[in-house]
Amino acid sequence: MDKASVLVELGRVVAQQDSRSSLPERLCAAAVTITGATGASLTVAYTAPHRVTLCSTDEVSARLEDLQDVLGQGPGPSAYRSGNQVRMDIGPAPGDGFDERWPAFDDAARAAFGSVEVIAIPIHPDSDVLGVLTYHQPHLAPERLDEASTQFLADAVGVALLKDPDELAPDSGGPWANRASVHQATGMVIAQLKIGADDALALLRAHAFAHGWPLARVARSVLEGHLDFAASDAETDPESAPTPHPPPPAKDSS
Repeated sequence: MDKASVLVELGRVVAQQDSRSSLPERLCAAAVTITGATGASLTVAYTAPHRVTLCSTDEVSARLEDLQDVLGQGPGPSAYRSGNQVRMDIGPAPGDGFDERWPAFDDAARAAFGSVEVIAIPIHPDSDVLGVLTYHQPHLAPERLDEASTQFLADAVGVALLKDPDELAPDSGGPWANRASVHQATGMVIAQLKIGADDALALLRAHAFAHGWPLARVARSVLEGHLDFAASDAETDPESAPTPHPPPPAKDSS
């Protein structure tokens, strides 16, 4: 799945979530749907004292995060420290797939769940790791996304929640320079997808990050009708579109 497809699906799935849930919960649930996972958690500042889990979609995800927090080991802490995706697959047989990297976590997870596969993706839209998106699925289950697409999804979800994407754009004239246009574009995305304001702004942020655009540029694209999040071609860049040729001059009939 390419970046444009991931963004389109992220917008559609977020739009389907219960608006009474928090934005982290809706984005976390969307990540589960897009990856085909069983459940997921989003944790920021993973190994720091102010570590916080913003959302867990099910009890298994919450328990996995709690075990890693208490033990200080597992795929999540390793992904946060290394900045690389980390996988762990525990098989159903005793000792099957024992992971010597985290013996205490392996024992605890095996005792709690029997078998499980855990995938931890660091969220780093730039050089700094902000947190970790961790999802779980059954032992040996196929993965819907390849590693690059999974990384892009985690970064897009993270930047929608945690970071101003304008800082990543080389031609940015300052963070969120034109708030009026952003507010207007947010309203249009609300109308397009029938979602709340927080969700709409999060999708604008994710789109800005994905394309390396200032947020004001994404807003302008929405306001000018070039970008419609309800359409399948939501990756359209109006500034790269070909300029239409003017019509030929009318013939002089005199």
